[in-house]
Amino acid sequence: KHGIGTDASIPVHINNICTRNYVSIESGRRLKPTPLGIVLVHGYLKIDPDLVKPTMRSAVEKQLDLIAHGKADFNSVLRHTIEVFRRKFVYFTTNVEGMDQLFEVHFSSLADSGRPFSRCGKCRRYMKLVEAKPKRLFCPTCDETYNVPQQNGNIKLHQELKCPLDDFELLYFTAGAKGKSFVFCPYCYSNPPFPDMAKGVPCSGCSHPTCNFAVNRLGVSGCVECEAGVLVLDPASIPKWKLVCNKCDVIVRIFEDAAKITVNSTDACNVCESQLIKVEYKEGKTKLPGERISAEGCIYCNPDLNALVEKSHAVLLKKRAGGGRGRGRGRGRGGRGRGGGGRKAPKDKMAQLAAYFV
Repeated sequence: KHGIGTDASIPVHINNICTRNYVSIESGRRLKPTPLGIVLVHGYLKIDPDLVKPTMRSAVEKQLDLIAHGKADFNSVLRHTIEVFRRKFVYFTTNVEGMDQLFEVHFSSLADSGRPFSRCGKCRRYMKLVEAKPKRLFCPTCDETYNVPQQNGNIKLHQELKCPLDDFELLYFTAGAKGKSFVFCPYCYSNPPFPDMAKGVPCSGCSHPTCNFAVNRLGVSGCVECEAGVLVLDPASIPKWKLVCNKCDVIVRIFEDAAKITVNSTDACNVCESQLIKVEYKEGKTKLPGERISAEGCIYCNPDLNALVEKSHAVLLKKRAGGGRGRGRGRGRGGRGRGGGGRKAPKDKMAQLAAYFV
């Protein structure tokens, strides 16, 4: 009707406003504005009505059509559009107090919301966990917010440990016994410290060399399901220990009821190049052959350890033609003197594990 999108982009727009809690879906697939959505629209109308009306987007779409038909220059349209939005952004931020006033009338301020949860790495005071969607951490002293996982699950402090990069207290997210779980730094989760990291990546996807929860310390092997993922030990999953892929939803259960599991980040299997794992049991609870209470080896190639690897509870693992990829490529550790950056595990290694699961 207003020329603000295409059939392909309509579902994206609807998903965005639902995810951001601007509207709710009622029976009959009707969209009902939430109080947050209503106040947000009123705020835009108060500061700059063009930001909420369809005219701006419609004008951009018309320019794109002209480019497609060769009647407008791409670079000229790009420069003009960026400049328009830049000026509107500057004007909006200059007058954002009007938006704040509307929100304060209808909602509690962030400073009055949430409960003290973890310490900020900048001011060392407690940040508040705001449970209302979108869930986030807020530091009243620094007046800054930090993203946290939005999936259903629990967030708690992780042993009062701190990130070696920014001194923020580490947090642990868990979606329950059958769901994913991971350690994350709230600052790095919102502000990726490395170019190869995206927003929303936990410590298991970090390449920092001194972090005890980074992929270089806890990564075991390439994922058996996806191409780029690495199976990383969840250090807080005791006693139901598990390896979790840092890219997809694969979960692999290992050594249930073990007292301690350690990844040997400096020694790899000679056959498949996966990192060796040391498992330790308490007396009377061991599941190792011969009543041994400890063992170290490759969970894929050592038959005693492989027998204690259980089926994933996240997805059904499928056998892939040609097997999987070794940890060398997935973790980017090519300079360690074991074959360089592009090395792959033998073809039968991942196929063997996938076949075991299936």
